[in-house]
Amino acid sequence: MDIEELNKEWAKDSKIDETNLIRESSKIPELHNKYYLLYVRQSLRTEKLRGDFKILKKAKMEYYKGEMDESELKEWGWKPNPLKILKNEVDKYIEGDKEYINFGLKIAYNEASTKYLEDIIRQLNSRNFILKNMIEWAKFQSGSV
Repeated sequence: MDIEELNKEWAKDSKIDETNLIRESSKIPELHNKYYLLYVRQSLRTEKLRGDFKILKKAKMEYYKGEMDESELKEWGWKPNPLKILKNEVDKYIEGDKEYINFGLKIAYNEASTKYLEDIIRQLNSRNFILKNMIEWAKFQSGSV
């Protein structure tokens, strides 16, 4: 689920029906379960990407050092590197590599999604307190307190 879809879903789920606070209170475990499962999946996806990123970095290092044979190049779908790069310049080439940069951006996007889900879960954890305050306010307004 991308951030836009997640945002739309949370926009619906975050609304509190002030006319039925008891039902809203009973929805908390369901919402918590829904968003916690999304959080776990997203966290695992992000960890997998981090692992794949390390593999890509190692492959790019071998590529720019000229240490890849034809079968490895074919496996990655890369053409032979025509440049002769000094060892101390390899990191600069890797950091400027479009594929490497795009993969890093993909990880950043997934990390942002994970953080967003963490924030949603934090809000859900405080929802009982919010509902309690809403009930107390309604009592106060009606003169029951």
